[in-house]
Amino acid sequence: MRVDIHNIICIFLMVMVACIMPCIADEENESIIIDPEDIPGPFPFPEPAGDDTPIPMPGPVDIPIGGDTGWYKITSNPSGAQVIFDGSDIGTTPAIVEIFSTGTPYHTVRVEKTGYEPWTRELSNNPGSGETLKIHANLVPVSCCTSLRITSAPSGAMLSINGVFHGYTPKTIDNIRYGSYQISLSREGYEPWSRYIRVSPDEENSYYIVLEPMFAPITSGTLMVESYPEGADIILDRTNRGKTPRTLTLPEGSHSLTINLPGYQQYSTSLFIRDKEQARISAQLIPTGNAPVPPVTPVPVIVASPVTSAGFTPDDLVTQGVKAAEMHEQIGLSAFISEVNNPSGELSHQNMSISVMAENGTLLADPASSIWVNENITSYADQNSVPYGNARLMIAKSGGGALYENDLSNTTSTGNVLLTVVQPIKDDIVISTSYSLNTPIPLITSEIIELLSSEEIINQDSVDLSIHEETILLEPNEGQNIFNQTDVHGTRSLPVIQALAFQGGGYCYISEPSGADLTLAYVTGEKDGQATVRWVTKSGRETTKHELIHS
Repeated sequence: MRVDIHNIICIFLMVMVACIMPCIADEENESIIIDPEDIPGPFPFPEPAGDDTPIPMPGPVDIPIGGDTGWYKITSNPSGAQVIFDGSDIGTTPAIVEIFSTGTPYHTVRVEKTGYEPWTRELSNNPGSGETLKIHANLVPVSCCTSLRITSAPSGAMLSINGVFHGYTPKTIDNIRYGSYQISLSREGYEPWSRYIRVSPDEENSYYIVLEPMFAPITSGTLMVESYPEGADIILDRTNRGKTPRTLTLPEGSHSLTINLPGYQQYSTSLFIRDKEQARISAQLIPTGNAPVPPVTPVPVIVASPVTSAGFTPDDLVTQGVKAAEMHEQIGLSAFISEVNNPSGELSHQNMSISVMAENGTLLADPASSIWVNENITSYADQNSVPYGNARLMIAKSGGGALYENDLSNTTSTGNVLLTVVQPIKDDIVISTSYSLNTPIPLITSEIIELLSSEEIINQDSVDLSIHEETILLEPNEGQNIFNQTDVHGTRSLPVIQALAFQGGGYCYISEPSGADLTLAYVTGEKDGQATVRWVTKSGRETTKHELIHS
């Protein structure tokens, strides 16, 4: 019988298939049938063994491929922020998320806290088996909460913040966020200044920056300023030049120096720096009140030539003021303000300072009081309740004149008298030229100050002789007026009295008619061409220490 080979092969293959199929079916049944007891339940929460032991937290998980797990540890500054991981809320920071190491290596993290910008990150890797990966979010406040004030000596410096131009000093930046910023200042003739500062909700955020000249003057010397104790403010030629100890390069000529330290008496002197001279001043500061007594040190040493004020007259103030007014008319307000603030400009003078004020009382330029620039100084009063700049403004509106006033830059309890000549107001600005008399103002008690402006009539027979009253005619040519006499500084009190009377009245400083001392006066408003002037007599003020002019 002939055997068909083809049929034999087919029968063999059919037998083999019949034997193999039951095994395959068994294996398939094992892979798709799941015992309910094998389904994993919620993850346990073991007690932490220490700071480094991860604490599993409920949250999104991957399909348990392989079964190995790691953790993400999420923290924030400030803490207590809400954490959203892969779209699920897992609680507040610090928080820990358990992740299967072999799961999908892509996750999103979002950290949120009221008052702060949301913080988000995309993660492209999983922690290894038993590994903890740390994620930290530095949260930024949502809104700006403060202002930043930058002033400089000299003013008029270009201000840049993080490389962006923001105007000229002095400058206040409003609505600035908390954080670190790079502040840069530049001004022609001065070394560039740049530093990182931090704007904080718990600080004043006001910075006063002293720019150093790029090149020393052709004729110049150096001055080493020391104080005991150290850390005192150095006010040189009415400009803050940092803190002691410090060596300064100064042009040849006369200079004024003041050293201030809270809790200690002010130290003031004048000096003359010669070309190539190396001068040194060591000031032993005297404590006031309960300030600690500094260690015993030698008597202050001044190695510099003394300066004299011989030959100075109010005419010098008039000449300088006229020069400033002419410059303003020629170059315009903006350039004029820059020139006033220029310590080496045409208007600079070793004994006099120029100040510019707007008609509304805002100080526009004053190298001696740069920290007050852009402030309405008439809203502030001195120790005797005299508003700064008020009499100056009134006399400017009345055609100009001379007056005595308290130095705005002097922060001591006794102040400092300035002799000031005011130009007539023009183009809504007031230009003044001042000279420091280096004399404290007369101090008046609050009771006498209040009595000066009282409406009751002063009766010399029943009231303390600490106050004198006089009703005067206000005609400018009245030669017999007791306030129209010239004092030893060539100044008359009548112009400032007239100015205040025609503007409604107010406080001012005058030379006392019965003597030659500076005193506090109150002028009533004009009525029928008359005004009443009340002033403090010698018995009503501290004259032994604070006399201005000696007869």
